[in-house]
Amino acid sequence: MALRIILLLSVGGILGWEENKLLSVEGCCNLGRATAIREHDCAAQKVLTSAMCSIIHEQCCRASAGEMACKGGIKTARGQGACERAFFSGFDWQTLISQICCDCCTLGLMVAKNGWSCDFRGLQLEKQCSDAAKSCCDQPKEIRPTIKVPVEPKIFTTPPPQRMRSCQDANCSQLCLENAMCACREGFQMKMDGVTCQDIDECLTGRHNCGPGQVCLNTDGSFDCKPRCGTGYVLTAENHCEDIDECAFESHNCEANFVCLNTAGSFRCERKNVCRDGYIQDSTGSCVDINECLTHTDACQPDQFCINSEGSYTCRSTTDDCKQGYQLTADGLRCEDVNECLTSSHNCAHGEICLNTEGSFYCQAACAPGFHFTPENKCRDIDECALWTHNCEANFVCVNTAGSYRCQPKTGCEEGYIQDSAGNCIDMDECLKGNVCGSRACVNTEGSYHCECQTGFMYSRVSKKCEDIDECALWTSTCGANFVCVNTDGSFQCHPDKACGDGYILDPAGKCVDVNECVTHSHPCRPGQACINTVGSFYCRSIVASCARGYHLNADGTHCEDVDECVLHNVCGSHGSCVNVEGSYRCECQNGFTFNSISKLCEDVNECRHYSGRLCAHKCENTEGSYHCSCIKGFKLAENGNNCEDVDECEINPCSQECANVYGSYQCYCRRGYELNDIDGITCEDIDECAIPNVCSYRCINTVGGFNCTCPSSGYTLGPDGRSCQDVDECAAGTHTCSASENCFNIQGGFRCLYFDCPPNFRRATSGSEAETSAFVRCIKSCKRHDTDCANNPVLVITSTVLSLPTLRKLEEPEDIAVLRTAAAAKPDLLPNEPQVYFDIQATDEQYSFDVVKRSQHGMILGVIRQVKPIVGPRELVLEVTVNYVQSGVISQQNIVIINVYISEL
Repeated sequence: MALRIILLLSVGGILGWEENKLLSVEGCCNLGRATAIREHDCAAQKVLTSAMCSIIHEQCCRASAGEMACKGGIKTARGQGACERAFFSGFDWQTLISQICCDCCTLGLMVAKNGWSCDFRGLQLEKQCSDAAKSCCDQPKEIRPTIKVPVEPKIFTTPPPQRMRSCQDANCSQLCLENAMCACREGFQMKMDGVTCQDIDECLTGRHNCGPGQVCLNTDGSFDCKPRCGTGYVLTAENHCEDIDECAFESHNCEANFVCLNTAGSFRCERKNVCRDGYIQDSTGSCVDINECLTHTDACQPDQFCINSEGSYTCRSTTDDCKQGYQLTADGLRCEDVNECLTSSHNCAHGEICLNTEGSFYCQAACAPGFHFTPENKCRDIDECALWTHNCEANFVCVNTAGSYRCQPKTGCEEGYIQDSAGNCIDMDECLKGNVCGSRACVNTEGSYHCECQTGFMYSRVSKKCEDIDECALWTSTCGANFVCVNTDGSFQCHPDKACGDGYILDPAGKCVDVNECVTHSHPCRPGQACINTVGSFYCRSIVASCARGYHLNADGTHCEDVDECVLHNVCGSHGSCVNVEGSYRCECQNGFTFNSISKLCEDVNECRHYSGRLCAHKCENTEGSYHCSCIKGFKLAENGNNCEDVDECEINPCSQECANVYGSYQCYCRRGYELNDIDGITCEDIDECAIPNVCSYRCINTVGGFNCTCPSSGYTLGPDGRSCQDVDECAAGTHTCSASENCFNIQGGFRCLYFDCPPNFRRATSGSEAETSAFVRCIKSCKRHDTDCANNPVLVITSTVLSLPTLRKLEEPEDIAVLRTAAAAKPDLLPNEPQVYFDIQATDEQYSFDVVKRSQHGMILGVIRQVKPIVGPRELVLEVTVNYVQSGVISQQNIVIINVYISEL
């Protein structure tokens, strides 16, 4: 019985190609979601289908990963109460989504806590942020952390492998149940092999219950909640935050010329000191002297005080004393005179003035009223009229007098008279004017006066002056024999004819006798000293011992009394109050000042240096008597003046579109269709989606904030996704123009009206499985009786069909386009006399763009026609494929498949 071989060109195969293209959209999307669940890179997956599938895969992957990242951010906001990047995992874009959703959820929780409306539409937030904020606001329940982590084992099972009868055969890594099923303890999950248990990272998956201020640390089978340490600190085994010594671990960034100095939570770089001992480098690199006395780096003993010097210092004993009338200078290097007149430590009586001398002072009688004491130690009249210190009224003229003044009426009387207060003219006493007669005596008369010479003078008619009488020349003196007469102005003196030595004086008889300086008070003994007279001299002996520092002798010099240092002006400086104590004084400084034992002044306390890191949250600036706190960028000073509060920069709308405040800064976001400028981080720029490869299946038109996809003017319609162009089936819609004798064949972007006529000795299949369809026309050999040539022709079936293909500009691997089904067995060796099947493509213009490979399905041979090279449409090709059945080296049967291939523009 002859083997009947039927050649079937599978219409299902051709149509199935189109169907697979449509179904692959969902398949590629599912593949993308699976990639996201496996936490793989959405852009790095190798897609083995078309370029369109690659786009679908990546977009679905990113959408799914973004949704999971957003859920993780919301969970962190509810559980942790903080939105730090350390809590999020994944790629940078995923952690950004997590942080955005975390911040937006935190916003919703805060709005709900304040009892405000959960309607965020007025904020014009991005949809993902708005949904997160509204969800957390509508359901503000937070995940409350607990202290204990459950440790009781919870069984996770998996079906046992086939043929497994006992736990010994199961080889479970943790637990085995009675039914030979493997199970895992709490904190573990079963791997795909059904045997091995792997740890669940609760910190990564968000299954922990750590509260705000805590960090989740994964452990094998569980997790720990540890305190969250700030930057520059590390958590110790005792759960304490300990400062990281960046200098010891060499994790600092100090350059070679700087030395790392560790600080609490950080470090600082200081320039290496290349100066000699006693010097240090300033900020400009210059070597300046170190004041060891101010920095308290001296080695002076308690009974010594420090004296700074260039590059060094010296220690001076506080017991060093100076002579009476002197005191140590502030630097303790020398003795200086004590001005007893300024310190009120003199003993001058009332009516005397104190005059300071080197090491002492002396008292001198004060000038009479109306006189003042000159630097030459003389009393000089005060001219009240010139100094305008008189009290003469407007109708009087001030006339200065010796030691006083008088007021003279401005209206005049006759010469020699003046007006009194009643306006009467009375005699003027010209002699009161002073020195009216020069050396003569003035004698007042009514309306005038006259001058008389004093004793020792006589009037000269020649000079009209009183001239001195020379008593010595006239021998009218009374000098004795041992004296010499010496004339003086208006008198004479008797001088001994020989001089006495120091400490002696001539008596009236002209003899030299001792001067008792102690009686005449001509000795220079100071207060507190007694004068002892000797022949021709004297000496001073102290009455009491010298007074200690802080004391001085009383006015009588009999005992020591306390010195009130507080009477000196600003002894404690302008920022302290002086309080006198016995033998000394103390300075009570104002707030923000401290007493310097060396300078003896109240000096400013540098609170920023003294209390480093404890006064201000960020930056501390010392001021006179106080300090001032300031904050780094992104923060403002709180009302208490010490802490720093986050500045909500979004209130001033710094972003061109959307703004999200973060701790210490802010983040600008853009609406869909825009992207943030990489340079300023503020401006939102339109995304040119058309620059993304294959975003549209035909043509992309970029718009502000979006894009539009278009299709060719005819033959296509835009799909529901707004991107892909879907072919219009004119044949099914009845919009074609084919005649009744022609068959309408739908192709991508159009249709073709074709009429396939069978060649001589062939007829169309009209019924049964060989019936003609709209997809192809099958011509079956039909020989006339006794036509041996026709009967011997091996061609049995000629099939004509139409195949529409899209333009493939890039083809990484062969693409199946049609399937040729045969009735030949896939393993002919098992059947005797089974023919061998061979497929061949006849020569065409694009012969090498296609090939045919042999495959098997359900035990039968298939011929799969593949496109192996890209072809850019529109093109029309005719592809002729022969199917040869060879038996014993002879072609026993041949089928011909004629495929009209239409390459569309898309």
